[in-house]
Amino acid sequence: MTETKLDTTAEQNTAEQKIINKFLTEHVSFIGPDQEIQRNHHISARSAREEEVLKHGVDPHLMSEIRSNLQSALDETFGIAEMTVASPAASCGDMSTGYFTPVGDLFLGSTFGVAGFTVSLHYTIRWIMKYLKDDPTVGINEGDGFLINDCHYGGIHSPDQHLFMPIFDKGELVAWNCCAMHEGEIGAKDPGGMGPSIETPWDEGFRGSPVKLVENYKIKRDIATLVQNNSREPHIIMADFKARLAACMRLERRYKEQVAQYEINNIIAFSRSNIEYMRDEAKRRIEALPDGTVRTSLYCDHTMREAAMIRINLNYTIKGDKVIVDYRGSSPEIYNRPINNLHSTVSLGTMITLAHHIWPDLPCAQAVIDNFEFLTDDKNIMNASPEVPVALSMQPMFKMITGAELAFGKFYYGAPKRYAQTKACWFNQPQSIIYGGVNQHHDSVGNMCGDLNGMPGGAKSNADGEHSLSPNFGARTDIGEAEAAEEGLPFVCAISKKFWPDNVGFGKYRGGAGYQFGLMRFGEQPFGFQAICGGSYFPSTMGMFGGYACPTYAVARVRGKNLFEEFNAKPELWDADLFKLMNDQPIDGVTYEALPSAVMFDLYQEGELFMQSQGAGGGYGDVLERDTALTVKDLEEKLVSHETALDLYKMVYDEKSLIVDEQATQNARTAERQARINRGLSWDEFVATHVTDEPPADINYFGSWNDSAELYAGPYPKALPGEHGPLIMPDPKDIKLAHAQAEIAALKAQLAN
Repeated sequence: MTETKLDTTAEQNTAEQKIINKFLTEHVSFIGPDQEIQRNHHISARSAREEEVLKHGVDPHLMSEIRSNLQSALDETFGIAEMTVASPAASCGDMSTGYFTPVGDLFLGSTFGVAGFTVSLHYTIRWIMKYLKDDPTVGINEGDGFLINDCHYGGIHSPDQHLFMPIFDKGELVAWNCCAMHEGEIGAKDPGGMGPSIETPWDEGFRGSPVKLVENYKIKRDIATLVQNNSREPHIIMADFKARLAACMRLERRYKEQVAQYEINNIIAFSRSNIEYMRDEAKRRIEALPDGTVRTSLYCDHTMREAAMIRINLNYTIKGDKVIVDYRGSSPEIYNRPINNLHSTVSLGTMITLAHHIWPDLPCAQAVIDNFEFLTDDKNIMNASPEVPVALSMQPMFKMITGAELAFGKFYYGAPKRYAQTKACWFNQPQSIIYGGVNQHHDSVGNMCGDLNGMPGGAKSNADGEHSLSPNFGARTDIGEAEAAEEGLPFVCAISKKFWPDNVGFGKYRGGAGYQFGLMRFGEQPFGFQAICGGSYFPSTMGMFGGYACPTYAVARVRGKNLFEEFNAKPELWDADLFKLMNDQPIDGVTYEALPSAVMFDLYQEGELFMQSQGAGGGYGDVLERDTALTVKDLEEKLVSHETALDLYKMVYDEKSLIVDEQATQNARTAERQARINRGLSWDEFVATHVTDEPPADINYFGSWNDSAELYAGPYPKALPGEHGPLIMPDPKDIKLAHAQAEIAALKAQLAN
């Protein structure tokens, strides 16, 4: 072959390659999630348009006006949408509104609701811009609206559904807005889109990649019907489509009002300058903190099907103007359990912590974590592959929030300037009952109660924590009204929002308390409950600087009789709570059960009772430093027991009058401090006594042990990160069946002898 022929062939190859590339571009069989997009949490560079409008700087007073007006638009729209949506969770504030740049950077989000919804949605807009903008069958036009719920294209997990609307000015795409919310019922294997029985991504229900639901400001009936047909609550789906569309149209109108008042160049200048301000201010705050590392290990104690110790290893390092979050050494992903998490959600958990707990004065946007880097292993429970289910990704994600609370609380302990009160950890479990079946109006239903939002707050460095105030992932949300739930669902809130003694994180300042609740079935139609929490064996929420963690929690059930008849015969039972019913067992002929907080969905008969309790915030500081007057107040309010006041706080007082002997209390505390010293061990003694080479053989342990390079994998052999095969956990029912069969075989052999 001659050189001339080579040159000719090269020219031909170039032309042929262009034809091939054009063909491949126009005939893609499937556009899946884009890992390059999903793994990039950083803000985009300035566009040429943004460079042009910002080259002479900005007027800070004008920018402040625009920011105030757009923030008001987001918050007022949030309030209207919260009152018009039908989803139980969203009507309690599990939603958010936001404005984005044309390429997807969030430049302003609502100050209400769940910040995590909007700060994670740059992934989705980037995907739309890359794959759908120039597609002749889709495109992006004024009046369009794109729906998404598959977290592999952005978002947190499938029960969340978000609607995006592009905003144009004279034919130019200048921004996006979004109304994002927890929808709940998307036709998963378990009602409500989240459940312990989910074992594959195909069990997770409708998985909507970005799809054009709205054209010319009208909902497309064919797409709407497709989504509705994948839900147990089709009427709620349509109602929420309309509410979200109305919200997006309102946000578009408010944006265009600002354009008319201030001109488009100033609005574009504000959006990019606000992003860069957040990035630069976060960088400045990081630089002001001391360099160092905070190491944290937290544990999920349940796979949602069986007990386990699943390590979430979180190390936070500040180095100059960077924060490095290293979660290598965490558990490998579990192939057939839904508690795996995506890398994109890890960055989201950090963002939520900063927005709600560390820097609440900053606008909530992804730019705040632009100076963060994340290190991970492949196929890690915090960096799961597309092959595994992630419906309950909030389990490890909530640990991410708690880990960041602990880390930044310690970084800021000695800092000269703080932007929020240093405190212990907020409670971090979704303590709420998920229901499904047919209601008294003969409608198919499946969703969750608003009690999820009743998480108690952590103790502060100078005050006790708040009771059942708000979730750790949201601000100014609600728990809903019991009466409203009873009108549409076949149960009665037999126990509603009762506090119980010692459900607090003890400390110099105690964590907030959570309430208990119980739902009693009525009616004969098929209807049931499930729960999706950890924290039954190992506390989910930690204290700070000597403060205690929260207690552990169980689901309790009373089954086998119609309790309406029992309660009517003994009206005093209506005043009972979970503890009286379970400890005194005042009803004969029923089954009393205390179960882990992850309970599979089951149908319940009329009069059967399903009970649960909200958690507690972590405590702050040494219990021996608590002001006795604060404990007396807790005793009066029945937030702590006499046993706790006497044995833990070492108070000496009269149990009837609650008059404290201060000198005797001081003496008792001094004696306890000396007893602590006497009980203490040297470091070498502690290691020799408590540190083992391997995790206990009778525990399903996942993750590194003693910083081992290899990761343990429950019942499977340990291996280096990414080198485990699929970790498929056996069905607990099969294990019980095998044990029962073995016992039967042994008994038969014994009888034969």
